[in-house]
Amino acid sequence: MKTGFSVLRFGLQRAQDGTCSQNVQQCGEFESVERAFTTARQEAIREWQEACKMQEVATPKIRKIEIKDTEWGYDLKHDHLVVARFWVHDGRPAELAGF
Repeated sequence: MKTGFSVLRFGLQRAQDGTCSQNVQQCGEFESVERAFTTARQEAIREWQEACKMQEVATPKIRKIEIKDTEWGYDLKHDHLVVARFWVHDGRPAELAGF
């Protein structure tokens, strides 16, 4: 049984033909949920900063790059499109009394 919390990055990648696919990367495992959310936030901010720098030379231009706080972590959006999610996953299964 796993213990603790994982931070997962769900990313959107665009192929040369314009189609999109999702990939998942693990960003770390943590004993406390607070540390996991802090790491998820730091990773989202780091990618946001990189996207802002890339925006200077990007074509076509993205009008809005933002981080959205969610109950599971943080989403990085380019205009209306979520391009990355940094979500905290609880590795401890719930225990139900009587089962």
